[in-house]
Amino acid sequence: MRHIMEEKARIQEVQAESRTRNAIADRLIEKWSKKKGLNLDGGKFEKIYESNPRKARNLAIVLENQEKYLKTLTETQISNAFQGTPQTVIKVIRLGYPNSVRGELFTEYAMTTMKDTMFKIETVYDKTKRGATINNVMYESAADRYASEIERVTVTATATDTFTGTLAVVPARPYTVRLLLNGYPVASDNGSGILVGSVLHATTPSTINYTSGAYSIVFATALTTADAFTLEWSHNSEVYSLYGEQGQVNIRLVPYDFRATPHPIGFSWSKMTELLMNDQLGVDGQEVFISAGADELKKSLDFQAIGLANQASHWTTAVTFDTDWAAAGSDSDFAHTQSVVKALRNASQKTYNAIMRGGEATSYICGPKAATYLTGHKGYVADTSMPAVGAYKFGTLNGIPLYQVPSDVVATDEILCVYKNNKEEANDSAIVTGSYIPLYQTQTLEYNYFLKETAIAFFGDMRINEGRYVTKVKLANLPA
Repeated sequence: MRHIMEEKARIQEVQAESRTRNAIADRLIEKWSKKKGLNLDGGKFEKIYESNPRKARNLAIVLENQEKYLKTLTETQISNAFQGTPQTVIKVIRLGYPNSVRGELFTEYAMTTMKDTMFKIETVYDKTKRGATINNVMYESAADRYASEIERVTVTATATDTFTGTLAVVPARPYTVRLLLNGYPVASDNGSGILVGSVLHATTPSTINYTSGAYSIVFATALTTADAFTLEWSHNSEVYSLYGEQGQVNIRLVPYDFRATPHPIGFSWSKMTELLMNDQLGVDGQEVFISAGADELKKSLDFQAIGLANQASHWTTAVTFDTDWAAAGSDSDFAHTQSVVKALRNASQKTYNAIMRGGEATSYICGPKAATYLTGHKGYVADTSMPAVGAYKFGTLNGIPLYQVPSDVVATDEILCVYKNNKEEANDSAIVTGSYIPLYQTQTLEYNYFLKETAIAFFGDMRINEGRYVTKVKLANLPA
């Protein structure tokens, strides 16, 4: 009981911390919405919030973290490192972060310190009773009698017709005793301690003592060793000695610790390129940096997360779908393409069979040829709202978002089926990413052979939360 009270107090504490964190993030949204020149004003931040509150809050926190980091640098350090102003750096974050798709596919968590903790709430069984096992997650168990009085015992038969024994949990309620032979109900009690059924002996009664639990079952025909019978009954939970048999569930917090580490990427360019941009092409080098930095930030964030999800998908084998319509006996390629949704659902059913949720994917991540193949399905609707850079959304299939990535991230003929619990407070997805400082850049070095170099690093952490939320479909015999 003390443990339960402590866990309850901790949950209340975490919930209070979450409310406080959200309140702080909401104030930061108001602050950053007023910043000029960052494309955050004019209600755009509010639009992000309306469509995805978690993403808006995360963006506000990482912008605040980035600003705090920049305040520790001198103007000279900022100019040398970023080839621009602090506003330039913040603008890169603004452009790159919301266009990242990993927050749509997985859980994005904005870290408030270099070492931060996210909590997932799980409901677990408190006892091993009636098909349930203590500490197992409730929604991952097929136990159907835990919240009941129904008890069950299975007896492996021998080559005889008479069986005796004692029910473990008594007293039993009259009219609740049932006998199942090889899974089929064949007899029940009459309320007076007698079992009645056509498979039982006609003259020698089969009996049950409700108080002691002693039973004697006499079959009309001897069973064989291939048979098994089950006795099912309800105990009387109103008897004080059986109060401990009542099922109970506990709420526990599962902590996920994040430790921010750098994920660096280097850049280099020649002085000639810089001169051509500024003088010949009339292009502002700073604006090019903003665009390139934002795209690189988005791409690297997404590829890391999707690559980790691809690794997680190997917990089970891929579902194969043969795209050769003639071999499959279909009337046409178009007709056969409509069947691919069955393979996609079969892949997601692997998740459901393993953990009893996630039976319908919330997104599909496609290699290039797989993406092209899905455009031939009648349920495909194109979506051009995102630039075709890195990982991007290119449409929906029967309402489920479709994303494309290069074949180096997901094989060209493969599709990742990803499930995510989209409740904001759930933190229940395949991958969880913690972001602290989205963009850290070293000072720019200029060499005597007219080459400049710098490096960008993302400070954060990434981990597999529930790898079984990712399964895979492989498309065989795709056209060249």
